[in-house]
Amino acid sequence: MLCEVESLLSETLQKAFEQLKEGFFESAIEDFTLCILSEPDEVRAYEGRALAHFQLKNWNEAVSDFRKAKELNPENPENWIGLGMSLAIINEIYPAIDVLEALLLKFPQYVRGHIQLARLYYQLGIIKKGHRQLDIGLASRPSLLERRIIENLKKEQMTLDKKRFYRPDFEELHRKNKESDSFLKQFFQSIKKNFRNKND
Repeated sequence: MLCEVESLLSETLQKAFEQLKEGFFESAIEDFTLCILSEPDEVRAYEGRALAHFQLKNWNEAVSDFRKAKELNPENPENWIGLGMSLAIINEIYPAIDVLEALLLKFPQYVRGHIQLARLYYQLGIIKKGHRQLDIGLASRPSLLERRIIENLKKEQMTLDKKRFYRPDFEELHRKNKESDSFLKQFFQSIKKNFRNKND
């Protein structure tokens, strides 16, 4: 009986992946869901269903399935990057950055992670960090396609930098503001102190 259930699950999973490959995303989702109902911890079903949802632009469902797939199989970097990209698409930029930074702590040589993280940094106007991620990506043995993507991204950003069509580096501004606030506090404290001393 157990063998029959496993065989049925395997067949349904195979059928679902074939449908996914052929672009029948709704049918694939139905079959992946059947697999999950039969075996709630079947990571391949979550991975496949997440991809199908991603293709259909069902972003919230993709986030949910990629998150579960990452939980069940943290050793597959595709689960991390799928989650990060899905979060970014629904404008959850900072959670997406958190996911990608955690991914790169676990898989420091994962070039696609560096590319996606650089894109998000550029989007936020954190230009230096974006450049740094692409440099790390280039040093991590990228494929020819990945190398071209990195070179094109850098070129685009440098063109924007020259034309000044980018937002300021908010992280740098935040740091300078903190330093400035600290200086002003010290300045006002010394004025207060001098004022008190004169009145004593």
